[in-house]
Amino acid sequence: MVPDGFMSHTAAANLRRARRCCGWSQADLGLRVAPLLDGVSLTQAQVSALERGRTHLTIDMLVVFAITLSVSVVDLVSPTTEVPVPAWASAAFAMPSLIAVPDDELIAEVSRRLRL
Repeated sequence: MVPDGFMSHTAAANLRRARRCCGWSQADLGLRVAPLLDGVSLTQAQVSALERGRTHLTIDMLVVFAITLSVSVVDLVSPTTEVPVPAWASAAFAMPSLIAVPDDELIAEVSRRLRL
């Protein structure tokens, strides 16, 4: 069984870091996501809850934040020194990335990993 919280804490910390790198407040970020959320902005309190890991980030929200902050989704979910990789997850993050792999090799590698 996979312990709960590692990815949530990682994504929350990376979201906070990316926002700060842009020089935006939580309220600024909440307003800037509105165009991607059909005009609905997030409050400062909502962004705070996401950055503290009190509200879980969905895949859809990760994509919205990645686009808004001009980072990749991978940047938002990759382990950092702030949230180190726990022992149970270290093997998964030690595998080589599949990002720069040709399609035929990607399909073969994903198939291989699914059979593990």
